[in-house]
Amino acid sequence: MRLLAVCVMALVFGFVGSMPLAGPIALLAVSRASRQRYSEALRIGLGAAVAEGLYAGVAFWGFTTFLGRHAIVVPISHGATALILIGIGARFVFWRPPAETSAPENKVGTALLGFSASAVNPTLLLTWSTAVAFLYSRGLSDASPLYALPFGLCAAAGIGGWFVTLVALFRRHGQKLPREAMTWVIRLMGVVLVGLGIWSAVKLYDWCHLH
Repeated sequence: MRLLAVCVMALVFGFVGSMPLAGPIALLAVSRASRQRYSEALRIGLGAAVAEGLYAGVAFWGFTTFLGRHAIVVPISHGATALILIGIGARFVFWRPPAETSAPENKVGTALLGFSASAVNPTLLLTWSTAVAFLYSRGLSDASPLYALPFGLCAAAGIGGWFVTLVALFRRHGQKLPREAMTWVIRLMGVVLVGLGIWSAVKLYDWCHLH
């Protein structure tokens, strides 16, 4: 498979895979965009894109070696996911629009927040490993391991592209959304996130029960 095809697929996976608004990064970005803090929302998304791009590159490079030989990665990822998603989800279940403030934005802090929120989520490695497994089934097995770098870069570009689009939509249409409705949308996403965390905890329990 040629490098161009690998890059296009990484862009598509990154963009489309970031569209669901139930993830922790989406929640963080939407909560700020709903308060018209568009720059912060964008930096969170771009920071997350960098971290996830690294995961994508690592997944591409190590799919057939590391993950295939270490089954312990599965329960660790389930446990970490349960903790992260339930914690962040619970926070947004009780989210409410804060009072308007004129405090300056922390440009570095919001970018690091997005980066760290993705960097501490090991399930992204499994997510991108699944994407790579799909590509392998479509002829990626003959690709060079050196493609891991452009694959990760293009994945990050796709993710970042979605958050640029999301913030642009909020800039244009955000004011038309009732503040109370947006509050309940964010809270509902928090409930979904908690549910996903509980599901991960159940998967961890099932794995421990079988082993």
